[in-house]
Amino acid sequence: MTGIWRRLRGWGASAAPDGLQPASKLAARARREAAAAQAAPAYDRELLAERDRLTERFTLLQADLGGVFYEMAIRDHVRMEVLTAKAAELQRVDQALEAVERALRGGIGPAQPPTAPAQPPLNGSAP
Repeated sequence: MTGIWRRLRGWGASAAPDGLQPASKLAARARREAAAAQAAPAYDRELLAERDRLTERFTLLQADLGGVFYEMAIRDHVRMEVLTAKAAELQRVDQALEAVERALRGGIGPAQPPTAPAQPPLNGSAP
Protein backbone atom coordinates (compact mmCIF):
# COMPACT_ATOMS: atom_id res chain seq x y z
CA MET A 1 0.00 0.00 0.00
CA THR A 2 2.88 2.36 0.73
CA GLY A 3 4.22 2.08 -2.81
CA ILE A 4 0.85 3.09 -4.27
CA TRP A 5 0.70 6.22 -2.15
CA ARG A 6 4.24 7.20 -3.16
CA ARG A 7 3.36 6.82 -6.82
CA LEU A 8 0.15 8.80 -6.36
CA ARG A 9 2.01 11.58 -4.61
CA GLY A 10 4.73 11.59 -7.23
CA TRP A 11 7.72 11.50 -4.89
CA GLY A 12 9.53 8.89 -2.84
CA ALA A 13 10.58 8.85 0.80
CA SER A 14 13.94 10.39 -0.08
CA ALA A 15 12.66 13.31 -2.17
CA ALA A 16 10.48 15.81 -0.35
CA PRO A 17 8.92 18.81 -2.08
CA ASP A 18 10.88 22.07 -1.97
CA GLY A 19 10.82 23.65 1.47
CA LEU A 20 9.74 20.48 3.27
CA GLN A 21 11.83 17.91 5.11
CA PRO A 22 10.94 14.30 5.78
CA ALA A 23 9.68 13.69 9.31
CA SER A 24 12.50 11.22 9.92
CA LYS A 25 15.08 14.00 9.43
CA LEU A 26 13.17 16.34 11.71
CA ALA A 27 12.90 13.68 14.41
CA ALA A 28 16.63 12.88 14.16
CA ARG A 29 17.50 16.57 14.49
CA ALA A 30 15.20 16.93 17.51
CA ARG A 31 16.87 13.93 19.17
CA ARG A 32 20.34 15.42 18.55
CA GLU A 33 19.29 18.79 19.97
CA ALA A 34 17.72 17.14 23.02
CA ALA A 35 20.90 15.14 23.65
CA ALA A 36 23.00 18.29 23.34
CA ALA A 37 20.73 20.13 25.79
CA GLN A 38 21.04 17.30 28.32
CA ALA A 39 24.82 17.34 27.94
CA ALA A 40 24.93 21.07 28.73
CA PRO A 41 26.18 22.08 32.16
CA ALA A 42 23.55 22.59 34.85
CA TYR A 43 23.98 26.37 34.90
CA ASP A 44 23.35 26.51 31.15
CA ARG A 45 20.17 24.51 31.59
CA GLU A 46 19.09 26.91 34.32
CA LEU A 47 19.86 29.90 32.09
CA LEU A 48 17.98 28.31 29.20
CA ALA A 49 14.98 27.68 31.44
CA GLU A 50 15.15 31.28 32.70
CA ARG A 51 15.38 32.56 29.12
CA ASP A 52 12.34 30.51 28.14
CA ARG A 53 10.41 31.79 31.17
CA LEU A 54 11.35 35.41 30.44
CA THR A 55 10.56 35.05 26.74
CA GLU A 56 7.10 33.73 27.57
CA ARG A 57 6.54 36.51 30.11
CA PHE A 58 7.74 39.14 27.61
CA THR A 59 5.34 37.84 24.97
CA LEU A 60 2.41 37.83 27.39
CA LEU A 61 3.18 41.34 28.64
CA GLN A 62 3.55 42.62 25.09
CA ALA A 63 0.19 41.15 24.12
CA ASP A 64 -1.37 42.50 27.32
CA LEU A 65 -0.05 46.01 26.64
CA GLY A 66 -1.42 45.93 23.11
CA GLY A 67 -4.75 44.58 24.34
CA VAL A 68 -5.07 47.21 27.05
CA PHE A 69 -4.32 49.99 24.58
CA TYR A 70 -6.83 48.58 22.09
CA GLU A 71 -9.57 48.37 24.71
CA MET A 72 -8.85 51.91 25.88
CA ALA A 73 -8.75 53.23 22.31
CA ILE A 74 -12.10 51.74 21.27
CA ARG A 75 -13.68 53.33 24.33
CA ASP A 76 -11.88 56.62 23.64
CA HIS A 77 -10.52 56.60 27.19
CA VAL A 78 -6.73 56.18 26.97
CA ARG A 79 -5.01 56.45 30.36
CA MET A 80 -1.31 57.07 29.78
CA GLU A 81 -0.32 56.28 33.37
CA VAL A 82 -1.67 52.73 33.00
CA LEU A 83 0.06 52.25 29.65
CA THR A 84 3.31 53.70 31.00
CA ALA A 85 3.28 51.35 34.00
CA LYS A 86 2.70 48.33 31.76
CA ALA A 87 5.41 49.48 29.35
CA ALA A 88 7.86 49.90 32.26
CA GLU A 89 7.15 46.34 33.41
CA LEU A 90 7.70 45.11 29.86
CA GLN A 91 10.98 47.01 29.71
CA ARG A 92 12.20 45.42 32.97
CA VAL A 93 11.49 41.94 31.62
CA ASP A 94 13.22 42.85 28.35
CA GLN A 95 16.34 43.97 30.25
CA ALA A 96 16.36 40.76 32.32
CA LEU A 97 15.99 38.73 29.14
CA GLU A 98 18.90 40.59 27.54
CA ALA A 99 21.06 39.87 30.60
CA VAL A 100 20.28 36.15 30.42
CA GLU A 101 20.95 36.03 26.68
CA ARG A 102 24.25 37.82 27.23
CA ALA A 103 25.21 35.29 29.90
CA LEU A 104 24.35 32.47 27.50
CA ARG A 105 26.64 34.03 24.91
CA GLY A 106 29.42 33.98 27.49
CA GLY A 107 29.40 37.70 28.13
CA ILE A 108 29.98 38.48 24.46
CA GLY A 109 28.03 41.35 23.01
CA PRO A 110 26.70 44.65 24.26
CA ALA A 111 25.98 44.89 27.98
CA GLN A 112 22.97 47.06 27.23
CA PRO A 113 21.05 47.63 24.04
CA PRO A 114 21.98 50.90 22.34
CA THR A 115 19.77 53.78 23.38
CA ALA A 116 17.80 55.68 20.79
CA PRO A 117 18.48 59.39 20.38
CA ALA A 118 16.04 61.68 22.15
CA GLN A 119 13.03 62.54 20.00
CA PRO A 120 11.62 66.07 19.96
CA PRO A 121 8.15 66.44 21.50
CA LEU A 122 5.23 65.97 19.13
CA ASN A 123 3.77 69.41 19.79
CA GLY A 124 6.95 71.14 18.52
CA SER A 125 7.80 72.92 21.77
CA ALA A 126 11.18 72.57 23.44
CA PRO A 127 11.37 70.25 26.46
